[in-house]
Amino acid sequence: MLGELFSGGGKAHRSYTERYTKPTWAALEFAREEAACRGARECTVADLLAGLAVEDGSRANRVGQLKENAFYLRWLAGLPALPAEWHLENEAPGIEPGTGSGIEPDFETRRALAFAVLEADRDREYWIDSDHVLRGLLRFPNKADFALLKTELSLSGARAASRKDREEFPPEQNPSLKVAKYLMRKYILLLAPTLLSLACYLYILFEEFGIAMTPVAH
Repeated sequence: MLGELFSGGGKAHRSYTERYTKPTWAALEFAREEAACRGARECTVADLLAGLAVEDGSRANRVGQLKENAFYLRWLAGLPALPAEWHLENEAPGIEPGTGSGIEPDFETRRALAFAVLEADRDREYWIDSDHVLRGLLRFPNKADFALLKTELSLSGARAASRKDREEFPPEQNPSLKVAKYLMRKYILLLAPTLLSLACYLYILFEEFGIAMTPVAH
């Protein structure tokens, strides 16, 4: 369900959601609960930012100091002062865990998640962690980006902090076969057009010099 809601349902997009870490899935789930608390029909980038701030030990929280600036970030992003978990814990009327299951992300949220994939690829990481999602929010102008910039967290600063955090806290998930298959598929698709063009160029070049290319031509 989550994979379909946050990926657009396409086969290619589902391959990206397979790369999400547990903290990333938790952030997405809480983002939907945040939207449900407001009675919203779509999950926004502000909800996604709030979702990233829930888990204390997540990489996004350490990189962006989201817990420390939670009240300020919520105010800047246009969210209510009380987070979704407060409503859930206090059994607010009509709000129960799982109520966000029917809420889909809006265009900006999908865009941020797409940028998160690019940030993970930039790090040469198979897994898309919560800090990649945080950096995805910083890749284009939006409410969450505005709020984070006000706390003096820039994209370049987040990237540097991510590198440092990975040295101090190595990733818990280290795939082997999955990574090999993913990278092989990625680079075959990337290099295939170039190699095909090179083969055609060499064929034409050899033909011009009168070199028989019988095995290739026939």
